[in-house]
Amino acid sequence: MVNYRVDTLALGAFTTESGETIENLKLRYEYVGYPGQPLVVVCHALTGNHLTYGTVDHPGWWREIIDGGYMPVHDYQFLTFNVIGSPFGSSSRLTDPNFPQKLTMRDIVRALEKGIEALGHQKIDILIGGSLGGMQVMELLYNQKFEVKKAVILAATEKTSSYSRAFNEIARQAIHLAGEEGLSIARQLGFLTYRSSKSYDARFTPDEVVLYQKHQGDKFKEQFDLQCYLTLLDVLDSHDIHHGRDDVANVFQSLDTKILTLGFTDDLLYPDDQVAALGCYFKYHRHFFVPDNVGHDGFLLNFNDWAPYLYHFLKVSRFRR
Repeated sequence: MVNYRVDTLALGAFTTESGETIENLKLRYEYVGYPGQPLVVVCHALTGNHLTYGTVDHPGWWREIIDGGYMPVHDYQFLTFNVIGSPFGSSSRLTDPNFPQKLTMRDIVRALEKGIEALGHQKIDILIGGSLGGMQVMELLYNQKFEVKKAVILAATEKTSSYSRAFNEIARQAIHLAGEEGLSIARQLGFLTYRSSKSYDARFTPDEVVLYQKHQGDKFKEQFDLQCYLTLLDVLDSHDIHHGRDDVANVFQSLDTKILTLGFTDDLLYPDDQVAALGCYFKYHRHFFVPDNVGHDGFLLNFNDWAPYLYHFLKVSRFRR
């Protein structure tokens, strides 16, 4: 029987970049696998959670990757934390009335580092994440708290694009103007950037798509906390690996970590060429372009289109630039 647990760490006081304090930092996490196997740390996306694997009744968001044989559960141990600010069990405005008003990407990554250390890990065999998760991967690599053998960055770039920030600001305005209904509108707007026009045309008639968008918005406002969403939009907007730093290239070039990047066709937010451009920073890098028609959300869907690249990358032992 595979080892599986979902638990919460209490890690004491934590000070954010803005100088605000979380009195008792809490991190919700999922662990699955066998101790002694290579450790995979998975970083989730904006509205994701720590349930990468989940259960039979409630499968996690990447369970198909694991059970599909691309990263077999008997070959690895998997660890995923719910980022702070998110409404799924870690410290957030939902759980702490004194939660910081401003949160950054670097805050959530420093919290993750505390959680990984608290569980007794000094090295990470595979560090992987898509979108907001891929941004966390970059910060973890820069901080060098852990030796990382291989890292996988999906649908993420060195900074949040101006295009993405523009949509995030419209989402904020909708929420401030209309509360819960504004959150529904914000989600519908987000979906338009997560999927491509080709994907919509292939799946829906013009009438069907209106109902689909409304359904997604209504579902989201029931499942996700409004204040947490505003917090995470701030986190997303704060991502810029170069902000306040002049040594990013040198730090990344010093790493022996093997890097895989994956970009997706018609990703409006983080185009493939910008994802591939991350490779210039690393000694050991491979890039794969995924020619599906989903768009940005490709890393959450159509696994058979891209997971074989991941499987091959994880199996390679001899690696040249």
